[in-house]
Amino acid sequence: MLRSFKSTNSQVEAPPSSEVSGRTRRAGRRLRKNPVLYGILVVMVLEFLTGMATGFDLSVRLYYALGILLLAGWFWAKSSSEQMTAEVERPKGPYTVGDSISETVILRNKGGTPKAWVEVEDRTDLPGVSFKQVASLGLMITFDRLEMSGRVTRRGEYSVGPLVARTSDPFSMFPQEIVFGGQESVLVYPKIVDIPDFASPSIHLVGDNSRRQRARVLSTDVASVREYEAGDALGRIHWLSTARTGELMVKQFDQGSSSDMWVLFDQHIDSVAEVDGESTDEVGATVAASVIDRYSRGFLPVGYASHGSKSLFAMPERSAHQREQVMRHIASSKPVGDVTILETLSELERDLGQNTSLVVITSAGDGPWVDALGGLVRRGVRVSTVLIDRASFGGDSNGDALDHLVATGVSTYPLARGDSIASALLNSVGGEFDGLRQASARVHAEPFESVNGVASEVESEPVGEQ
Repeated sequence: MLRSFKSTNSQVEAPPSSEVSGRTRRAGRRLRKNPVLYGILVVMVLEFLTGMATGFDLSVRLYYALGILLLAGWFWAKSSSEQMTAEVERPKGPYTVGDSISETVILRNKGGTPKAWVEVEDRTDLPGVSFKQVASLGLMITFDRLEMSGRVTRRGEYSVGPLVARTSDPFSMFPQEIVFGGQESVLVYPKIVDIPDFASPSIHLVGDNSRRQRARVLSTDVASVREYEAGDALGRIHWLSTARTGELMVKQFDQGSSSDMWVLFDQHIDSVAEVDGESTDEVGATVAASVIDRYSRGFLPVGYASHGSKSLFAMPERSAHQREQVMRHIASSKPVGDVTILETLSELERDLGQNTSLVVITSAGDGPWVDALGGLVRRGVRVSTVLIDRASFGGDSNGDALDHLVATGVSTYPLARGDSIASALLNSVGGEFDGLRQASARVHAEPFESVNGVASEVESEPVGEQ
């Protein structure tokens, strides 16, 4: 959308202040920023004093000539700022990490003096993006079109604007800064990669074995109703409640009797590490967004829980509104939360049953949360943990958490800095049966691992009477 702005004529000169000391300081700053103006003023003072002291005619004439030059430069700069307009076209987005973001600026000169050099900058806090170019509006040129672009490298919620044009007189004595328009927000989603199916929910049957299949339907047990939101399927409308309330109401199903998936993204402040602009949180956000995208496209009800700078606890649904809500949270939430994984699991516990799958994305160290995941595995919940290697990002090692997860029987997918996410999710370390076998082997092997003669002592003990 093309927007036309009038200048607010915000100049480098600060507005007048009632305090004399404040005016003096601002004047000093302006002089330091404009050495040409400073030099001319010094020469004028010298010529004035010389002319008054000696009566030398040339000094007086030079003094008046420099004064006229200052007045002409001031009127030139003033005319340049007042006769300039700008139009800017900013794409709304949202964007995804790796996308190119561009905008178009049309600068117009409605008259007055020519502007051979105009620096145009659209201020933004987008990391690694700079919207800055130089335009030229000569005597016969009434407008200039500028194309500015950059590439977004990090997810988040950022601002673009206002548009600033900087111009001056030919001698750069009176620089002017003209501000057009205001700020606009830009949302950058995390990058989404194509990942394998590593965490599909399973339906457990009574008996020695279980048959695993994809759940394509919601439960027939309706738990409650809520107001209709954009993206909800028409088949989920509860017509009796709609007729009674006069507003569209949709059904919410019993989460314990359907095949659901939960995604838990840990954004606790203590588990974050960052090096050279790469962080465990950014990698975790990419994994979380990819998991949400992978399984929501598979028509599974996906829930999400995370506590960072923003908190979100979304029950499993298949609506487009739910997916958009989760993606916006992943994009904008920062890793400064104070809610631990264990506390989040306590919130989820009553919604996790035998037909559910839980994906935990974290870079945390070892702790009681690992035992809590092991308890969920024993209850029949399919738990998959994507454990980001904090040491590869310059933080403390969390290898103890990996060992504990494997011993507990939790399927774990280690992910280090620079690893391919899709490749890392192809094969897990540990698992329900693999972990139990390793733990059992460790217990039986312990008496024979001593190098200090303990094993031999155990072997030499006489066997008691039966």
